[in-house]
Amino acid sequence: MKKSSEKVFMYLKDKISNEEWKEGERITPEIALSKELEVSRASVREAIEKMVALGILEKIKGKGSYIKKIGCGLNFNEFLRDSITVKSDFLEILEFRKGFETRNVEIFIENATEEEIKKLEDIYQKMIENKKYGEKFANLDAIFHKIIADGTKNSIIIKISEILASMMVEHQKKLNNILGHEKGIKEHGLILEAIKNRDIELGVLYSRRHIDRTEKDVRQLFEERM
Repeated sequence: MKKSSEKVFMYLKDKISNEEWKEGERITPEIALSKELEVSRASVREAIEKMVALGILEKIKGKGSYIKKIGCGLNFNEFLRDSITVKSDFLEILEFRKGFETRNVEIFIENATEEEIKKLEDIYQKMIENKKYGEKFANLDAIFHKIIADGTKNSIIIKISEILASMMVEHQKKLNNILGHEKGIKEHGLILEAIKNRDIELGVLYSRRHIDRTEKDVRQLFEERM
């Protein structure tokens, strides 16, 4: 079954894509949407927040949510990103990252310049310096992986990385909030060291271990909360 927030999201998407709601118009209020779709107000709010993150809706304090961006359907990048955001949970995103980011490390080691490796090292140092600042740390973490994606010199990898960037930042912020950052910092350091040594085998191993450990911690946390 679909999550309630996904049901709301698709309802909003259809209304906007079909131009039943025009640019600049206020959408149906949260309470009314909740009653109409027979879902909780929290589910409505979650769907609206996703639309805001995608730049499609704009929330104006005390007034409601307004259409900011419309057209004959969402463009490809937005459609792919919103689809993944709605349907994925932590474990599904981690499963994707395990294959995508591990392969990126391998290709990066094969193709990266010394300048790109130095840039990666600089970002890692900034991650250490900002480990107490959740949002900034998450953004630096995303930049770390973007440098690796860009350094693959593979246009498809780079494009996918750009499409997923905002989702990955939100994902990482939530992970840091619930799991902390200490293990992640140590694991990124091991990945960086392998990259500096141009050791593909170790780079791939440490990258996979980082995702495996995170997945294990998330599963354990979910089990404890059940």
